[in-house]
Amino acid sequence: MLLDMFTREAGKITCVAKFTKGKGTRTKGMLEPFRLLEAHWQGRGEVFTLAQADETRRYPLKGAGLIRAIYANELLLRALWQHQPQVELFDLYQRTLTRLLDPTDVLALPLFELDVLETAGYVLNLWHDDAGGDDILPDVRYRFRPDHGLYPDAALTAVAERSRSTLIGGSLLIALREPETLSANQRTELRYTLDYLIQMLLKGKTLNARQLLNE
Repeated sequence: MLLDMFTREAGKITCVAKFTKGKGTRTKGMLEPFRLLEAHWQGRGEVFTLAQADETRRYPLKGAGLIRAIYANELLLRALWQHQPQVELFDLYQRTLTRLLDPTDVLALPLFELDVLETAGYVLNLWHDDAGGDDILPDVRYRFRPDHGLYPDAALTAVAERSRSTLIGGSLLIALREPETLSANQRTELRYTLDYLIQMLLKGKTLNARQLLNE
């Protein structure tokens, strides 16, 4: 079995798991999504050999929570580089799976997407713009460019600059300081913003779970 694993100390790695009679069935049952393992692997290069795995926790996700978690897994699979430790993101991922057990928690996934984007360098400044360090104002529209930061919409005049950026309302940026205060309209705007930034991050790669999530 070929496995992509998100590990706390080594980041995303790929392992080959080999099975013997007797233990094989039990081990295969643990090597599924949303299982926390105590794992050991060996070897060098791009693909390791899984030497041992013991399940320490499972997340019994169902319904909408399961679909959101599948999307989160695919996002990690496509966004993370191999063999780059992401300890903080690993811990945030665990907390996100716990939150997704509650089907009414509509903020768990978008907040995790923001964490993934921030890890990749797509950091939204919620307090000051990056043009002159001015305070974010609720009635101002801003444009975010991953390589430049956050600028008032009026400050970007070149067509090329505007085409490689996404509009974000100042009121949304301010609300994100306390995400629980987001209105339904602001959550919709955040969804649009996240989709745009993730598309830029993945450079056109398709997330198959996106369609499931939309449905």
